[in-house]
Amino acid sequence: MLEAAGRCPPEDVGGAPGYAEYLDALGDPAHPEHEHMRLWGPENFDPNVIDRKAIDAAVNALSGIWKPRPRKLRSK
Repeated sequence: MLEAAGRCPPEDVGGAPGYAEYLDALGDPAHPEHEHMRLWGPENFDPNVIDRKAIDAAVNALSGIWKPRPRKLRSK
């Protein structure tokens, strides 16, 4: 079973510093970038809501790609 602590940032948010700024702007209606960030990001973005179905789907997709390959035996 997977556990998660928060939602991943939206695409092109600007890395960890950009995500922190994005969250600050979203959480403060008086922030000068609040309206711009609200309109730019996903609708009704809540950093605390985790989309478990999306995480499970992504992990399942990767597990199909990352299957161990058969090892070739070396001849001596």
